[in-house]
Amino acid sequence: MSNQGNAQTKELPLASDEPKNNLPKTTTTTRQSDIKVESSSQDERIYSIIELPNKLSCLLISDPTTDKAAAAMDVRVGHLSDPVEAPGLAHFLEHMLFMGTKKYPDENDYDSYLSTHGGSSNAFTDMESTNYLFDVASDHLEPSLDRFAQFFIEPLFNVDSTEREMQAVDSEHAKNLQSDFWRAFQLSKSLCKKSHPFSKFGSGNLKTLGEKPSELGLNVRDMLLAFHAKYYSANVMKLVVLGKETIPELQALVETYFSNVLNHDVPIPLFPGEPFGPEQLSKRISVVPVREGMRSLDMNFPAREISTLYKQKPTRYISHLIGHEGVGSILSLLKEKGWANELSAGESRSCSDWSCFTISIDLTDDGLDHVDDVVEIVFAYLSLLKEVGAQRWIHDETATVAECSFRFLSKRNPVDYTCSLAGAMQLYVPEHVLSGPYKVYEYDPNQIEEFLTFFNPENMIMSVTSKKFDGQTQSKESWYGTDYTVENLSKPLCTRWSNATAACSTFEGVLKLPEQNDMIASDFSIVSGEDAPKDEPRLLIDTNLCRLWYKPDNVFDMPKVNIMAVIRTVNAGSTSPEDSVLSTLWVQILMEHSNDFTYLASMASLHCSVVNVNQGIELTVSGFSHKAHILLKRIIKCMVELSEKVDTSLFQRVKDKIAKSYQNFVSAQPYQHAINAGDICLEANKWSIEERLDALEGLALQDVISFSHRLLSRFDVELLVHGNVSTDDAKEISNIILDGLKPRPSFESTRPQSRVVKLKDGCDYVHRFPEPNANNTNSCVEILFQIGPVGIKDNAVLAFLQHLVREPAYNELRTHEQLGYIVHSSLKTNGDAVKSLLFLIQSDSKDPTYLDSRIENFLDGFRSKMVKMSSEEFETNVEAVVQTFLEKNKNLGEESGQYWNPISNKTYLFKKRNLLATEVKDLSMFQVLQFFDKFIVKNAPRRKKISVQVFALQHLEHYDDPVPESITLVRPEEVVDFKRSMSLYELPDKVDVECYKI
Repeated sequence: MSNQGNAQTKELPLASDEPKNNLPKTTTTTRQSDIKVESSSQDERIYSIIELPNKLSCLLISDPTTDKAAAAMDVRVGHLSDPVEAPGLAHFLEHMLFMGTKKYPDENDYDSYLSTHGGSSNAFTDMESTNYLFDVASDHLEPSLDRFAQFFIEPLFNVDSTEREMQAVDSEHAKNLQSDFWRAFQLSKSLCKKSHPFSKFGSGNLKTLGEKPSELGLNVRDMLLAFHAKYYSANVMKLVVLGKETIPELQALVETYFSNVLNHDVPIPLFPGEPFGPEQLSKRISVVPVREGMRSLDMNFPAREISTLYKQKPTRYISHLIGHEGVGSILSLLKEKGWANELSAGESRSCSDWSCFTISIDLTDDGLDHVDDVVEIVFAYLSLLKEVGAQRWIHDETATVAECSFRFLSKRNPVDYTCSLAGAMQLYVPEHVLSGPYKVYEYDPNQIEEFLTFFNPENMIMSVTSKKFDGQTQSKESWYGTDYTVENLSKPLCTRWSNATAACSTFEGVLKLPEQNDMIASDFSIVSGEDAPKDEPRLLIDTNLCRLWYKPDNVFDMPKVNIMAVIRTVNAGSTSPEDSVLSTLWVQILMEHSNDFTYLASMASLHCSVVNVNQGIELTVSGFSHKAHILLKRIIKCMVELSEKVDTSLFQRVKDKIAKSYQNFVSAQPYQHAINAGDICLEANKWSIEERLDALEGLALQDVISFSHRLLSRFDVELLVHGNVSTDDAKEISNIILDGLKPRPSFESTRPQSRVVKLKDGCDYVHRFPEPNANNTNSCVEILFQIGPVGIKDNAVLAFLQHLVREPAYNELRTHEQLGYIVHSSLKTNGDAVKSLLFLIQSDSKDPTYLDSRIENFLDGFRSKMVKMSSEEFETNVEAVVQTFLEKNKNLGEESGQYWNPISNKTYLFKKRNLLATEVKDLSMFQVLQFFDKFIVKNAPRRKKISVQVFALQHLEHYDDPVPESITLVRPEEVVDFKRSMSLYELPDKVDVECYKI
């Protein structure tokens, strides 16, 4: 496993305007690179790297088949370059570039244009880079690039926008105040050398961006302009553009719109020196977390920079062994002792001058009491690695898997792809921009052994996080208020750890290198599927025990397969909280039992997941097709043996892990609490965290054993086998499940059903409760306008309405009114088919009732905007939604998902997106207004609204505010009675699947 870096992300909506054509001629000369970019043998896109006269490096990607165009710009400056007078300025500037440019002065012109043309935008500020990205329907790349380029040429930084967006940055910071991830990141920064830029506070807030500069007599707008002029230079920018145009056409676009980005020939910001010296190292930090159930150990080892070692990737070799989960591994021994649940290892920071390798361990309560022994086990294993030295066969194994992964790399979403490549251009030589993150080019045992020298107690910062330290700490971190204590590691303890070896009597024969991986694929031949339909599966088996859907990969021609199966049984949790929790216990115990071989499979790019869902148990196997059936057989065997092999120790450890995960939900974001509460109000068999904890507490080992027998005794299975397999292979896969488990068919009367509360027409409901985490200053409102089960026509109108409302809602409620950092609208599905239009705001400044009123006010005004919308603008939006529905799948996983959703909800509408596109094409504004007036506006005859309101402590004064008599108020203790008093939507009719049989 590898830990990722940290970034501030600007959550933006999708946005729109009118395209421009006819490129002006350019007289500049662009340098064309002769370097061939190494790409996957399966990748038919064309790549070219150019450098504009202003020294802006550009990667052009021509993909004639793409539905979406995309671009990303990575600027080599991040929050480490913030001036000391204004921490967070780089992040603030990132926000401000979206707020208007000289050529396009309207604040939401960029977002509006993208949204109207089926696109989206985003940005994030990291330590040393800031990345901007967008996507748009492929016909509208040019005008999007024009608007995008202005970010880097002439942003406005208007005074009123600056003041409002500063509030957005502050709200973003407030959102993260109760996040253990952000708290730990800033704590590590606060404990480094104060002279090193890593110590800076990168998010920014009203104090650092408003009050502090003002007190110093500084104008923050002037500082933004100066920062942009100083660092936003073409020579430190990397641009990636992907479109359906040819390379010469893409080059002409880039030359036209980006040649005016100024080049100041600025040096890339460097930060020589290490943030952690002898005074900061060999420390134990005791940290109080937000989450009640968090118990973790982080062993941090600062090291040299690793970006120049990408060809050898020594940290990948090391993290592969430390993070191994099979027999002989650190985690295997820790689990055996009952001290840990999970372990991950890899670089947690990677900067231009230094890096940090972190070993993170999720501890049990017993492990927390033996934390020094846990550390000793880690050092004993590290001693083994140093003693045996680098092993060529281990390198070859990981390099082979990496080579295969790159060779058969699936296409990604264009916007994600361009974003990652823009960042990669800052790190890799041009020919390795695509392959660099994946491939291991060279074996260098010296680099591996040299890197292992960083792993010693004197070079470690050990962080132990637990609520048990609450009230016992000595310090408080200034930005997030994290309570902690720093202590020196004693010399005797460091000596004990330094002398730990795998050969000592305590660990002899227990800690060892992994065995060779027998799950690595070697057969990549392609099975022909030319005669099968390209856009829907076929039904091979249809009995009262099994329904098998099959679709060969006749689209991507990859040697991969996705096996998706649902074991449908009422026993898996749809009838009571006890069965729901037992189902969770059973799944996690199964994954523990199968971990030795599933981890090996995952290292070979063959993945397995087992999850409990409303209908039963869902099993997925995905990856290279060669050995997928072997992995499936082993999983099924584990299912059968679970009741015999589960023991008290494993049961207690998993039970404790689940209890802690339930307890941790208290510290989730308020918007997560709102969404969960709304689902509990509306879904008949949705259980609260309190009910689950109560049920879990009373369960014993014998309950799991009895449940396992009951679970596997009667069920029916429905599965999709999609990929590089024949019909015979697909049938064999279904036989592996049925012959292995030998079930009897379910009773028709006891098959699981998803039932949803039917709100009353013309009625509004309010469900209020206090925010469970009293320390979280954010309140939240989630509004659902319940539409119900809809046919294709109404579904099309609803989808189109949601598209129309998304960007204006964000622009009004977030950008102009600054109600909160999280402002969101989308479609919501409860159960299998009940649709709603959702609005959500999380705010640290306004209470939920006020937020509710502002959403209603926005909707009142939005109707007028729809009435005034020109026919041209309406048709542009229609085109965007149609193109979204008709967007081609980019990889096998997306295609499988398109089939699996209608299989799992038993609608079998495999071509639903095409049907929706057809309906949207024929829409009129009159139909949209009719729908809006029927379901959404106040006093609409079919309006069914529920407002879920989460009150932070600072807003509790409004908690008991009276609601109008026409609104039904549902208190937390009244939810069960509310559900009992309401009607449920009828179950849908069975779908005839005869037409799909072969």
